[in-house]
Amino acid sequence: MDKFNEDYKRVFASFSGKCPYNCRHCYTFIPNYDNKGEDSINKIVNKLQDTNPDVIYISGHKENFIIPTKGIELGEILFNKYNCDILMTTRNVFNDQDLKLLSELNAKMKDQGKNLFFCISIPALDSYKKLESNPIIPTPYERIEFLSKIYANGIDTFLTIKPLCPSEYIPINEVLKIIEECKDYSTVILSSGIVVDNNILRKLKGFPTNFSFIEAPLMECLDNNITVKYIDVSDELLLIKNLCMEYKIPFFEHSIPAIKYVKSFKKRR
Repeated sequence: MDKFNEDYKRVFASFSGKCPYNCRHCYTFIPNYDNKGEDSINKIVNKLQDTNPDVIYISGHKENFIIPTKGIELGEILFNKYNCDILMTTRNVFNDQDLKLLSELNAKMKDQGKNLFFCISIPALDSYKKLESNPIIPTPYERIEFLSKIYANGIDTFLTIKPLCPSEYIPINEVLKIIEECKDYSTVILSSGIVVDNNILRKLKGFPTNFSFIEAPLMECLDNNITVKYIDVSDELLLIKNLCMEYKIPFFEHSIPAIKYVKSFKKRR
């Protein structure tokens, strides 16, 4: 249980095992990272007993939608048992049949007064292979098209620009172009800076060596604390915030405030 906000509690649900995407920036490949996920849906569901969450994040240890039907099935079973909001995060794209299953889950949740939030992660455009070198990962352009389909199906979409890298590594103009391409399909936009350790820095070839970092507590992820450096990307964040203001798209650095905003907005309507 993560008490990010005492009045709106979240838990994480993730399949176990090393993620086949093997993104270069991913903290789950840090040597001392302890993967506490489960290998079956039943084990994941049972592990969350007595947590009483307000939202369940299907996110964390790995890409949980390598097989989209399995990730969607996990979301449906979790919802049936815990009757709470669900947030899903992916770098994958779904075919039409999987999108239909996702839309049916969204409709079911709406009927019971709950929300499905769908995050699509697109941290770079033409430079994306600096972070996502595995050819099985859909291209940013494929993810942008998928985002538009999700939005067209009435699902709340969170364009997620994570990790946000220094402009010397991923040009900020690429990030701003992603926002321009997605502005009509994004309920909100999320972005926050990259976190690194020495292992990640070795994998990020050409990453600037003169970066500054901000003081931050240990990174809390799925019941495990990891010592990392939080890179200072305040200049890049400011440019993103300004563009979001221009397009009148809500911008957040953290997902819980974004969820609260969307829920509050829906109530006002």
